[in-house]
Amino acid sequence: MAKLLVLSLAETTSDRVRGYAVIARNLDEDKWTIIPALPKELLIIDGKYAWDIFAVTEADLVRRFDNRSDIYDVDITSYKPYMLEKPITDNDARINILEKLSSESIHELVNSPSWAGILKNPIISDLEFFERKLHESNYDPNQTFYWECRLNFSDKTGYKWRYKRATGVAVKDMRFKAYWRDLLLIRRHEYIEKKQKWLEYMKRNRTFLLVEFYPSDYVGTVAVVSGILCLNEKS
Repeated sequence: MAKLLVLSLAETTSDRVRGYAVIARNLDEDKWTIIPALPKELLIIDGKYAWDIFAVTEADLVRRFDNRSDIYDVDITSYKPYMLEKPITDNDARINILEKLSSESIHELVNSPSWAGILKNPIISDLEFFERKLHESNYDPNQTFYWECRLNFSDKTGYKWRYKRATGVAVKDMRFKAYWRDLLLIRRHEYIEKKQKWLEYMKRNRTFLLVEFYPSDYVGTVAVVSGILCLNEKS
């Protein structure tokens, strides 16, 4: 059994059954755990969420054969995931946890042996959100998978990830993307105003980006933001 402090819920594929991903901190082994394909029926069990941000979930894990380390599937042979501790709601406690797990340097995250890490105090300059894959046969604007979210940011030294095909870094955070999807589907005319408010909010408050890495044949690894954690110190 593993006790997992959940720090990211992401939707990374168009698969409605296995389209969820979890990044958590294994509290027993003090290491990152990535569950890239959590079945939908294990997200909510018996009408209750088994996973939530800043909650602790107990689960059986089995190592997945993958070209990344720390990748697991949930084994339900004898035990289903269970939310052992409800989400931490105190922002001071949340910030304390994130401070201990984070770095101010992108280079430090890149050079870490782990495939996940947290960047604190990013300098955020822009956010983009737009539809993608419109011509696919399964295109569905209600799925966050069919929306592209990108965040342009650097660390305190000014270093940033640069990829040739697009500016910024792709964001996979499920709740963050759902917010922008709903806004563009219902109140598209408010997008520019809301974006500016969000950018200012992330700059004013304590922002942490949970970064996940994928192997790449061209650049070694590609970074994505799998979790945006923005906390108001006054709350």
